[in-house]
Amino acid sequence: MNEKIVLQIDRLKKLLLPYQSIIYFMVLLFFFHFSWKLIIDGDQDSEFMYVLGQNVTPQWFGTVCQWLTNAAAWFIHLFPNTQDLVVNSNHLYYPGGGPGVRIIWGCIGFKQMYIFCGIMIFYRLLPTRRYDRHKLWYIPLGCIVLTIYNVIRIGSISMLTNGHVERFDSLHDGIFRYIYYTIVFILWVVWEECFVKTVK
Repeated sequence: MNEKIVLQIDRLKKLLLPYQSIIYFMVLLFFFHFSWKLIIDGDQDSEFMYVLGQNVTPQWFGTVCQWLTNAAAWFIHLFPNTQDLVVNSNHLYYPGGGPGVRIIWGCIGFKQMYIFCGIMIFYRLLPTRRYDRHKLWYIPLGCIVLTIYNVIRIGSISMLTNGHVERFDSLHDGIFRYIYYTIVFILWVVWEECFVKTVK
């Protein structure tokens, strides 16, 4: 290989060295994001989950959706003037306030937990890393954090779209989705700073 090219490669490596961790994180994030899109077929707005064209919707999805609906309703009731909220199976709505929010499998947060778990499992995965044992509790803890946020997200969307249906897309597909991935990033930063860089 040309000596000039080798020098340029070495210079690039030195330039990127301080950003090595964030590059690793971004590669894993995009890998698991796009692998989900390749594996999971169909519209996430439907009642059914398809993996490579096969309906794999488990029966317990309905139970989880019902729990999530009730949890979101509980969160909404923490605020004043929310007594008129109607909880009907997996549907939250206000009388006269529009169609409300219907919780289906795509609302469970599986995608975000899949991405988070994938990043955490494969991030600097080596048998000699002593901090890897902490993943056994940190990954479930991260999933709990994401679930709590999901309850807040669904409850907030339901409240903010009451009488303002036009807000739904910007809240559901925009603001709250970006916050979801920001939380995944923060969880990774905590792992990187508190374990990878400190646990020997």
